[in-house]
Amino acid sequence: MLSKFVIITAKGKAEIQTEQIDTTELKPNEAIIETSTSLISAGTELSRVFAIKEGFSYPVRPGYSSIGTVVKKGEGLEDLKIGDKVFYTGRHASVNRFSRSDKTQGPKIFKIPEDMDDSEASLICLGLVAMNGVNATDIKLGDTLAVFGLGTIGMMAALLYQELGARVIAVDPVVSRCQLAKDLGIKEVLDCAADQQVEQLKKMTNGRGVDIGVDVTGVSQAIENVILATGLHGQVVLLGSPRAAYTTNVTSILNHIHMKMIKVMGAFNNLNPLYEKEGSRICVERDFKMITERIYDRRINAKKIISHIIKPEEIERAYHGLMYEKEEYRCVVIDWHK
Repeated sequence: MLSKFVIITAKGKAEIQTEQIDTTELKPNEAIIETSTSLISAGTELSRVFAIKEGFSYPVRPGYSSIGTVVKKGEGLEDLKIGDKVFYTGRHASVNRFSRSDKTQGPKIFKIPEDMDDSEASLICLGLVAMNGVNATDIKLGDTLAVFGLGTIGMMAALLYQELGARVIAVDPVVSRCQLAKDLGIKEVLDCAADQQVEQLKKMTNGRGVDIGVDVTGVSQAIENVILATGLHGQVVLLGSPRAAYTTNVTSILNHIHMKMIKVMGAFNNLNPLYEKEGSRICVERDFKMITERIYDRRINAKKIISHIIKPEEIERAYHGLMYEKEEYRCVVIDWHK
């Protein structure tokens, strides 16, 4: 079966190539899935396209947030049938031979509603990332929480935190992202430059600082602002993955953590169990249901978040847009039927 796929060939370079997918002798946990849409993960993929994190080699085949239809399956996938529409963590490709795993960080396949919009559903995976930040946070009634970084994950995280009852302040220097946050229903936004964010947040909290600071940027310098904007007995959640090298004097940051008795915690994706286990109800399956419901009923309006739906052949242009044209590009979906 012929498949088109995305491949990053060198720094800043990406293209579409083709291959034949062997559809015979499927293992019990394997499926052949014909992709309708897949979402570009601006954090993970841009770090690879532009070699932000050291140690990458090329070529690289990216992607982990796809929607498709099961056209063939192994006997072990008893909860699925031929023709089911699914979310799966497959690469950017028109057809994938895909193996489901029962491991927490393994490849996933979950059935989604047949009438769910495929482009909107492709945001599910980044919604799962946002849920990790929500699950890691100890929110109390009356807390003020600042979300730094209004990419796709930041937007969804801010909406989820607000749903829990926190006073949420969404922070980003990009004006169009802040306007979108308002349009999505986030009540308070702060669109000032990075060097003004801490001062402005303290003004908005009567000098105290926020109770919870959440970094979704993965930018080390931004994390300094998150920590310095967090007040006494506060929490800092690192939802973004720092990748680029950064040199600074950390003493003032560590001193602030120490003197304000701040808890700093990581919220890396996919470290919760895949399914509910005795002693813990938090799991990936539960998060999947929560996110899918909210995208399906438009509590999270994915249609507004998506800025571009592209043909596969436009992939390199989309990567450069996400990297360098942040006022225009914010969330890009590949339509494999275009």
